[in-house]
Amino acid sequence: MSDTTSTPPAKSAAAAAPQPRGYFNKAQLEDLGIAETVLTAATDEANLGTLAEWDIDAAYTGGFSAVIAETRRRASESGQSVEDSKAATSEATKAAAALHTALQSIQSAAKQKHKMRAEDGDPTTNFPTDGYLIGSRLNGSRAILLQSADTLIARATADSLPGYKTPAKIAAVSALLADYRGKSGEQQETTRDKEIARLDRDDLIHVLNTRRAAIQHAADSAWPWSLEAHRPIRKTFALPLTRPLGM
Repeated sequence: MSDTTSTPPAKSAAAAAPQPRGYFNKAQLEDLGIAETVLTAATDEANLGTLAEWDIDAAYTGGFSAVIAETRRRASESGQSVEDSKAATSEATKAAAALHTALQSIQSAAKQKHKMRAEDGDPTTNFPTDGYLIGSRLNGSRAILLQSADTLIARATADSLPGYKTPAKIAAVSALLADYRGKSGEQQETTRDKEIARLDRDDLIHVLNTRRAAIQHAADSAWPWSLEAHRPIRKTFALPLTRPLGM
């Protein structure tokens, strides 16, 4: 019999090192996903007038957007360096500016087509600019810029605008949107954002969920579940389809 004692193999450093925990738990990240869905619906131009009757205005959704941006920023930066965060913010700002300029170009093309069709004074051949968000601030927040881009790209595709009649032209704007969507979650742009940044994790989630629920209750009242026609819009607000919102 051997009198030597076997030595267990050493664990690798990777196996021994504890895995870093995320800043938010799984439930909180799910809350963030729902909040982003609700904000997109709340800032849809088609819903703004109705929600305003329930006191959900641009200031309220803007505050909600800031909370979402800060929550997403913390989730994205978990385990990363401050320098990485600064670089990501710089890249997102550049991507936002490029996308914003492209969207303004689409608006200009729509206005051009409107003028070209209006010169004969015949309303039957006129080209309306409804739906092109003329006069709206396209980049009031991350969510608004994303929604504005989706809206204007869809309209430009359908309406064959001057300068945007080829798939390549539309694809170029879509590429700018994809670039911004991938870089834009980490920005803090206002003093309000800095105030939100001082909240601890649980307080931030509390504000996120409270404001999201207020918007959902407004939508629940504006588009009651009892009407079948309201089912599509209730889905966009993450509302139940067979009963009122319970929380």
